[in-house]
Amino acid sequence: MEDENSGDRVVHRTGDLNAGGMGYDELRKAVRDGTMSKIRHGAVVDGPLQADLRARQLELIAGTAPALTGQPWILSHTSAVALLGLPMTRDGAGSVWINRAPGTSSYRSPLLISRSVSIDDDEIVNVAGYQVTGPGRTAVDMSRQFGFVTGTMITDAVLRGGVTRTQLQDLVNRASHLRGNATARAVCDFADPLSESPGESLMRARLKEKECSPTSLQVDIYDQYGRFVARCDFGWLEWGVVGEYDGPQKYLRDRKPGESLSDVIVREKAREADIRDQSLEVIRFCRADLRNPKAAAARVRRLLNQRGLLPTPWTNPVPKAPQDDYPWGPPWGF
Repeated sequence: MEDENSGDRVVHRTGDLNAGGMGYDELRKAVRDGTMSKIRHGAVVDGPLQADLRARQLELIAGTAPALTGQPWILSHTSAVALLGLPMTRDGAGSVWINRAPGTSSYRSPLLISRSVSIDDDEIVNVAGYQVTGPGRTAVDMSRQFGFVTGTMITDAVLRGGVTRTQLQDLVNRASHLRGNATARAVCDFADPLSESPGESLMRARLKEKECSPTSLQVDIYDQYGRFVARCDFGWLEWGVVGEYDGPQKYLRDRKPGESLSDVIVREKAREADIRDQSLEVIRFCRADLRNPKAAAARVRRLLNQRGLLPTPWTNPVPKAPQDDYPWGPPWGF
């Protein structure tokens, strides 16, 4: 068989290399000196192993697929996540996940997990020449297999991509006997397409587990003149609180041409001050809070208790001002 492409690199079958004149001693030397890396038995790739989880999974799929014989198979779970371009997770990323028809023996090894579960034809798509569980089925499978937090991250993305909640509920109901289905149902009810990033989804899910998740998402804030101030990731508007998840690349991503990193930070501090001027308090989250959700939840509860429940939830003081109300600029600006 010919070599398989995965991304910009080529996955080689060692048998093909040997047939082309590269001896096994030469191959072993190439692996030892780092010119090539072993993906699995019988498959190597030029250069070092990928650090990126998705790229590494795709190369593992390319190295494994030619060795899969017997009954037809479908890629599922984390392998489907990688191929579908859904948010990548470490859960299951070290193995290729496949599904074969019911009645076939299941199999598990460090690099291959083969399951035997019924999958309907409308739950299968074709990606890069592989049969793969579709986005909805993949989200439900990930929720069943890896739990509420990972399931929420994947399902939020699937909803953003156009799968409907009704479609997800149907997929959950089709296999209500499967282990983990109660979790999949809970994820289906909680997931929200308004979560705009994997970090936001993970933070929401962590806070939900601690019973203090935000009650609003993507909160647009305007001042007393109807001017846009900010959009915040999370809202607990019943207490007049909004929240932001700062991913590791936030300040680099938000940097404008010619700005230094300190310029971005100063601009963000001014933005936060403008939010507070609207009688709102701001709470910020970062990757460390995902690792310690108990502490993050304690901060949320402490702030909500300090603020107290408002008589009515916070709302913008006036509606958004029409853009053409002040063609020469608002009267308060000089």
